[in-house]
Order: sequence, then structure tokens, then C-alpha cells
Amino acid sequence: MTKGVWLAPRALMLLTIAAALLGGMGAGLSRLGVPADPISRNWMLVHGPLMISGFLGTLICLERAVALASRYRWSIAVPAVNALGAFSLLAAPDAPLAKWLLTAGSAGLVILFALMLRLHPTRDVVIMAIGSQAWLAGNVLWLSGQPIFHAVHPWTAFLILTIVGERLELSRVRRLTVTAERLLVLAVAVYVGGIALSVYQHDAGTRLFGVGAVLMAAWLLRYDIARRTIQQTGLPRYIAACLLAGYGWLAVGGLLAVWNGATYAGADYSAILHSFLLGFVFSMIFGHMPIIFPALTGLKVSYTPVFYVHLFLLHATLLHRQVAALTRDLEAQQSGGTLNVIAVLLFLAVTAVTVVRSNFIQRPRPSAA
Repeated sequence: MTKGVWLAPRALMLLTIAAALLGGMGAGLSRLGVPADPISRNWMLVHGPLMISGFLGTLICLERAVALASRYRWSIAVPAVNALGAFSLLAAPDAPLAKWLLTAGSAGLVILFALMLRLHPTRDVVIMAIGSQAWLAGNVLWLSGQPIFHAVHPWTAFLILTIVGERLELSRVRRLTVTAERLLVLAVAVYVGGIALSVYQHDAGTRLFGVGAVLMAAWLLRYDIARRTIQQTGLPRYIAACLLAGYGWLAVGGLLAVWNGATYAGADYSAILHSFLLGFVFSMIFGHMPIIFPALTGLKVSYTPVFYVHLFLLHATLLHRQVAALTRDLEAQQSGGTLNVIAVLLFLAVTAVTVVRSNFIQRPRPSAA
């Protein structure tokens, strides 16, 4: 019954999520100097908020609200408020309303995780709850007028810690030892400490959270179940390929942060953030889509080997873009950024076609002999 009641609001939120993603990608191309439409140019200064708080923030809020909806029906208000913030950011990028709504949405997610902790007081939920608090902290910094470079690392921590917490939850099937879990807690503590320090001592904090990111990547590469599922076939192998590639980019982002220290704009700043946000986060999105989309919509997503095309394109073009950033080749950065967008658009197109084929096109049944 709950699914039926909230189907229309969920559909509207998913449309807003898609609009925020498309708007954020257009804004990103404009920031690179790629010729874009006038609307995308209006969003240049809110590329980060659109992608992180508008697109991914609303998506994660919706995922958590759906999980809690049977017990707390009001939980759907959290992604609804955040979706309104994303829509407001698209409609009026300079107006303060979007900042207030997105900050309210992140505060709502903190509340949802507090409820989850009451139900499941486990380390994985604690890690994800800390991630939600980092998002709220970043939004408060943004709301108070701090520059984006101060808010972006807490925002990034929100996404990274959410994913790390989810992977810890799934890795429990391997019956992790106490030592293994404590090693992850240590890595997360170093990372979170660096994120907090970066607000006050940007250089030292950036280098410290870089160390934490490398430690978390090493832990995931060592203990995540993807090491086993990569040896399987079909969907499990595809998801594992997404995960392992993403862990590599998490380590690269950490190493770049340690090497560069404080960055405020430019190629090095872009290289650090896009290692985390494109290489790690989007690889996770590609891998988890066949699981998350059915949970949010009730529609099936059947695996197809075509999934590997957009996965390969994402990582190949990101590598091209990162090398261009490190060598200060602006034209190659622009082509790399454009190809990144094409990879994500291809992912969306393949997903849409797969959903239609999986749910609305009936395959002929074999005739009886």
C-alpha cells in the first residue's frame, strides 16, 4: 500500500533527480569552457551543488526514505524537500531558497539515519550517519557564505562514507574479523579527521583526508566481496568490475590530495575532485543501478553485457581527462569532460532501454515440441 501511495511523488522526485544530473553536467561543461547553451551557463557556479546535493543528495534521501517508509511514512518528506531544493537551484541559481531547502534536506537525512541507528546500531550505519552529518556541515558552510572549496570536501565525504558504509554492510557475508572492522574504523577516522581539519587548516586537512582515502581504498580492495564476485559471470562480475575500478580511483584521489595539499581551483583541484566524484562515485552508481533502480521503482533491470560499454568509456575518458589536467592541456581536458558526459548519457540511455525491454516488451515463449 505504501508503494502505491508514494508512487507519483517518487516519480516526480526521480524526474527532478534526472534534471539535476543533466543540469549539473551542462554546468560542468560550461566551467571547462566547452560551448554550451545559455541555460547551462547560468548554472556554472552551482555545478557542484547540483551534482552532489541536487542529484545525489536527493537520490540517497529517496533511497533511505523508501527503506523506512513502512515504519515512518512521513520519511518521504525528506527527499521531497531536497528535490524542491534541487528544483529551486535549477530555477534560480542565485536565490538563497535553494540553499535553505537543500540544508533542510540534509538535516532530514541526519534524522533518518538517527532512526536507522535505533533500529540497527551497527558500524556500517554509523559510518553512513557520519556521512550525512558531513553533508549537513558542508551545506551549512555553503549557506553561511563560505566558498565552495570549503564545502566541497564535506560534500564529497558524504558520498564516500555512504558508499563505504554500504560496502561494509554487504561485506559482512564474508564474516569479517574484529581486526578487519577495526582497520576500517581507523581508516574512516583518519579520513573524517582530515575533512574536519580541512575547514580550518585547508592544506594539512587535505593531505590527511587523502591518507584516509588511500587507507579506505586499500581496505575495500582487500576485504570487499568484489574480489570474489569478479570471478563469477553476468551481473555479479559487472558489479564487481565497477567496484574494483572505483576503489582504484578512490586511491588515486587520495594520493593526489596528499601530493597537492590545499587546492582552491584549477587543474589540480579538478583532478582530486573528479577522481573521487567521477571515478569512484559514478563507478558505484553504474554498478549499483541494477539493484537501486528496482528498489525505488519496482521495475526490473535485466543484465546485458552492453553495460560494460559505458563503464569502459567512463574510466577511459576520465583517465584521458586526468592526464590532461596534470599536463595542463586545456583542450584535452575539454574533450575529456565532453566524453565523460557522453559516457553518463550512454549509461542513462542503456538503462532506459533495458528497463523497457525488461518490463514492457514480452519475449516470445518457446513453442511446445
